[in-house]
Amino acid sequence: MINPVLSIIIISYNTSKITIDCLKSIFQDKGLTFDLNKIDNKNLVPTEIIVIDNNSSDDSVSKLKKIPIKLIENKFNGGFGKANNQGLKIAKGNYILLLNSDTLILHSAISQSLNWLCSHPEVSVCTAQILNKDKSIQASGGFFPNLTNVISWCLNLDDLPFVNKIIKPLHPHTPDFYTHDKFYLKDHQQDWVTGAFMMIRNSHLKPTNGFDENYFMYGEEVELSYRIKKNNPENQTWYLIGPQIIHLGGASAKNKIDPILNEYLGILTFFKKHKNQLQYKFVKHLLKFNALSRSVIYSLRGNKITASLYLQTCSKI
Repeated sequence: MINPVLSIIIISYNTSKITIDCLKSIFQDKGLTFDLNKIDNKNLVPTEIIVIDNNSSDDSVSKLKKIPIKLIENKFNGGFGKANNQGLKIAKGNYILLLNSDTLILHSAISQSLNWLCSHPEVSVCTAQILNKDKSIQASGGFFPNLTNVISWCLNLDDLPFVNKIIKPLHPHTPDFYTHDKFYLKDHQQDWVTGAFMMIRNSHLKPTNGFDENYFMYGEEVELSYRIKKNNPENQTWYLIGPQIIHLGGASAKNKIDPILNEYLGILTFFKKHKNQLQYKFVKHLLKFNALSRSVIYSLRGNKITASLYLQTCSKI
């Protein structure tokens, strides 16, 4: 049996139908082949799929066992980063695709991205254009956290016209925002991409030892991208608009506060690990202020549920 060129790693947690739909969309990518014993067309890319199930309580495991994939069954949910690291340890591909279970591959997006990455040796990581269910553009990645862009984000200065052209934003705006930014309408370099679709050279990933398992979910791809870049300063990360996927989003979140709280904690953990203590403490107070102010704003707008989520977030930062 020949070794795969590409290893696709997917984390499953109580998303039986969504995960199966994701796998079906992968198998429809005509540039890939999943039978490593028999490859008739040299243009097809030998591919393996590794699914790590984080102790799902639905029928995910029984359904996944019927599909030709490598399945790891965990006895507990250790989080997104830890599960991905399990997959990375057994992945044999020269390239790794980290793919969320709540995604659908469009128009052979995987083989398109792989062909592009193979022909651009100066690039370590690339991603596809990520779309919402209605095909509108979804934000995907941005620039590494620093004091300037975190202050801009926390004070909502990045919502003002032209500010993001002066300060590289932590979270760039999509075209439907009132400033009509064109950031996600063209191929470009950026610092990090979302873990929903993250294609990486394995030779650049291995020295990092994978994800920091102190992150449970949300923000870990920022920190991983930072270490990949640190190890390969001359190499680049690219956002591509040719390949496209749909990302449903939030399918594995336990409750409504998780995406909000973990975004804040992800930024805070990044500063704790990679910045000095003074910056860490300053950002912690800044994030608490931001969460509290958003709670007040949503309360004044009459959205008591969201106001409560931000108030809880403020108390947990």
